[in-house]
Amino acid sequence: MTQSYEDVERELRRVVDRLMTLSLDRLETCGTDCRRAAEVLVARTRALDPEVPLGATVPDLGPQGLGAMLAVLGRDYLAVVDSDPAARDVLAALVALRRALP
Repeated sequence: MTQSYEDVERELRRVVDRLMTLSLDRLETCGTDCRRAAEVLVARTRALDPEVPLGATVPDLGPQGLGAMLAVLGRDYLAVVDSDPAARDVLAALVALRRALP
C-alpha cells in the first residue's frame, strides 16, 4: 500500500464514521458538501477503472444515506487507486468534507 492509499483510507473512515453519528437534522445541512466529495470519488474511479460506465454519476440519496454512499464510493475508489497521481485531490476533497461537517 502506498502512503496516498493509506491517507485516503484513513480520511474516508473518519468521514464515514462522523456521518454515521450525526443526527438526521445535522445530516440535512451537509448534503452539498457530501455530494461534492462523492463526485470527486466517482470521477477518479471512472478515470482509473474502464469497467465504470462513462455515465456513472453520484446517486441521489436522502441524508440518511450519505455515510453509506461515501463508504461504497470510497471503497470502489480504493479498489482501483493503486498509484493514482490525483489521489491528493481525493484526499483534499475528503479533508474538506470532514472539516465542513457539523
